[in-house]
Amino acid sequence: DGTSIDRDNHFYDDDIKEIDFYKEKGIEFMFASGRDMNMMLDMIEKSHVDGDLIINNGTQYRNIEGTKNIVHPMDEDAFRKMIPILQKYNYHISIHTTKGKYILTDFESYWDLHVKLLMKGREGITLEDLPNTTFFRRWGYLNDCTSVSSIDEIYQQGALPLKVDARHLNPEEAKGVRERLDCIPHLNISSSYEDNIEITCDDYDKGIMLKEVLKLKGLNLDEVATFGDGLNDVCMLKGFPYSFTPANGCKEAKEAATYTLTKTGGNGAIQEGLHILKDLDYLKVIGILLVVIGHCTSIY
Repeated sequence: DGTSIDRDNHFYDDDIKEIDFYKEKGIEFMFASGRDMNMMLDMIEKSHVDGDLIINNGTQYRNIEGTKNIVHPMDEDAFRKMIPILQKYNYHISIHTTKGKYILTDFESYWDLHVKLLMKGREGITLEDLPNTTFFRRWGYLNDCTSVSSIDEIYQQGALPLKVDARHLNPEEAKGVRERLDCIPHLNISSSYEDNIEITCDDYDKGIMLKEVLKLKGLNLDEVATFGDGLNDVCMLKGFPYSFTPANGCKEAKEAATYTLTKTGGNGAIQEGLHILKDLDYLKVIGILLVVIGHCTSIY
């Protein structure tokens, strides 16, 4: 599940060593992720990769300190039409906003369903066997989380929705929801699977935000290398001359990327891509290197 991490959020040591090597030579790395800031702190701590961040699938650009913070919220009317549909289909709904994560249920119900989703397909192991990280632990997953009873409360508290994660235990029960969501203007749905969908505004994604960041930094497209494996990474692969996807990248990512690697995500894909760039003498002139860590996490 990712370019630089495996399904259990483990980094491949040689990837990190390679990144550290080029950081010392002045290459800038950044994260571009579908995750929110709470989840990203784990990734930053474990990878020791610091830099600016594109998070919430391209609807937010910020640094760790928060002194940079550009946001592109969802259209309110579209958001208000979408949430009742997801609730009717009994989705596990996480609303990422400018003021942290909001949920429309109580903490116990929210956590219990999350655990069931985590353990699906992991027969023979317990929750304690999973990594001690934010996504797999109650203390982390409920951190920066606010429970409200209505959409009105979210806006009354001054929080602006940036991204909605909607996950479902049973794909069969989720059938048909995509057609209903597609009828709502101003939504971007960046997943092909109805049991795990990510929804943002339709005028911003990782690729659009990246291009905006490049203008701020005074960089051109050919001064950037991008890595990504998921559908929400296609916008950062297509049109960039140095773009990479791991061997287990999705079909759309492989079609969009300049290079399809032989290594899988979390098992040396980044190192392989950096070696290709080195052979091209690209790393002598590159200004910024963007690495996407999975369907919901990325590194610059």
